[in-house]
Formats: sequence, structure tokens, C-alpha cells
Amino acid sequence: MRYFVAVAEELHFSRAAVRLHIAQPPLSQQIKQLESELQTRLLVRTKRHVELTEAGRAFLEEARKTLTQADHAARVARLTGDSTARPVHVGFIDSALYRFVPRMLHAAREAFPAIRVVLHEMTSGQQVDALARSEIQLAILRRTRGGPQILFREIGRERMVVAMPVGHRLDAFDKVPVTELAKEDWVLFQRALSPGLHDFIYGICRRAGFAPHVVQEANEGHTIVGLVAAGVGVSIVPDSLSHWVGPEVAYRPISPPAALPMCIATRRGDHSPQLQALVGFFTSRSDWSAGDDGA
Repeated sequence: MRYFVAVAEELHFSRAAVRLHIAQPPLSQQIKQLESELQTRLLVRTKRHVELTEAGRAFLEEARKTLTQADHAARVARLTGDSTARPVHVGFIDSALYRFVPRMLHAAREAFPAIRVVLHEMTSGQQVDALARSEIQLAILRRTRGGPQILFREIGRERMVVAMPVGHRLDAFDKVPVTELAKEDWVLFQRALSPGLHDFIYGICRRAGFAPHVVQEANEGHTIVGLVAAGVGVSIVPDSLSHWVGPEVAYRPISPPAALPMCIATRRGDHSPQLQALVGFFTSRSDWSAGDDGA
């Protein structure tokens, strides 16, 4: 099957043989044997030309899926058989705990039951530092400056919402115009701890023609929501924080809408099989914030 995929992708037996590190005659023989077993022609070939038949195109699609699953099965077997494998230390920001982390880890445990994950709650900046010091191997965070040794991969996006005390004048809006926030006191993340989110929110305000009037800074998302509940000010937060539901806080979408990326990050050059299995699994899906039902 691997031989067929190589020929189908190269559409050239000689190039496929070089890619597979085998001689051309055995490759041709394997393809003929495959066609004989399937009792159908997969390739039309002449001395100068190779093309897929309709059956060949259909088989190629399924063959790729089968080989991908076979590779996954092999990784699971190797990881399961390695009783000395070290745990993967994973950092995460607090807002990821409401949506991304539960879905990602639940799915990863089902796919790779032999991989042990140790979790560490950190800010985005702390995670980048921990990656550089090899204290964690994988980070779930907002994109931030990490230097050339840190590799970021986007795994989903969250819409941004306005958090306000219940009964606040902005509570009357179905969607809050960003310009309305120019008149308000703000509670915001410290830039040193979450520069990506801080700069993203400042960019929203700057495009609306103002800078937020920050009266209180905080380290964590749930702290910001608590300060909003206390009436200290309003804030723009990721939608996942709206799961912190209490009678004192209301959430409204902002207008124009904005969505903030969530990423995983690793240290370049870390090729441990456990880490690579998780990275490949997490990046195989386009949006971990959506859930299995697409909500």
C-alpha cells in the first residue's frame, strides 16, 4: 500500500523507487500484485506516462487513511511498550481550563492511554520561560514573544466578550460597540504576564480610537471577572471566561467582533515520541474550542 501511494503521488515509477529506496523492478512487481489481489486496474502506465484510473483515485484516498491509522497504531504500541517513558509536563493558562484543556486531554487520554500528562497552571509568559528551561514540554497559551527556540501552532480561536456588572448601562446592549468602552474604567491583565492578550485588547481599542482607562490590573482571568463583579470596572475577556457564571456579572459580544487565537507551543529540537504524538494529535483538529458537536 505504501508503494502504491508513492507511485500515485509521484506518477513516475523511477522517482517513486528512489523515494522508497528500492529498485524499480520490485516496485513494478508489487503494484501488479496489488492490482491482481484487488482484481482491478489502479494505474494506466506506458513507457513515459503514468496516471491513476478512477479506481486508483478512490483507492489512494482510502490508502492514505489506512496508512495514517497504521502509523497511529504503531505509535500507541511503542508508547505502551515503553514502561520507562517520562511524563509530559504541560502548562496551560487559566482561561484554557474552561474549554480547551478538558476537551484536549480527554481526547488525548483515549488516543494515547500510555502517555502520562502532568499539568501546570501558568501565565503565557511563564510558560515560555518554562519551555526555555525545559521545565515543561508543551504549553497551551496565547501567542506571545518566545524567541526563535519556541514554536507556536494555532489550535483554535475564541470570540471576545465584554464583562460588566449586572445592571451596568452596557447591559442594555445585545452587542456592545467598542467605542462605548472608551467611557469606562477597566480591569485588565498585566502585560508582563500576558502580553499577547494585553496587546490584542489594546489593538481592539486603538482601532476604535481610544486607549482603555485601566484602574486595576490582575494576574488571572477569574480574578478579573471577580473584580468586575465587585464593580471595579469592565473588561474584554475570552468567551471561555463567561463560564464563570454568577449573579453579579453579565457578558455581551463586542461589535465589531474579534476572535483571539489559542496556541500550543513547544521547544524546537524536542523530539521525544510522547511529545510528538501529542503535538500531532492536537494539531490534527482545526478548533478544540468547538467541541465534538461543533458548538
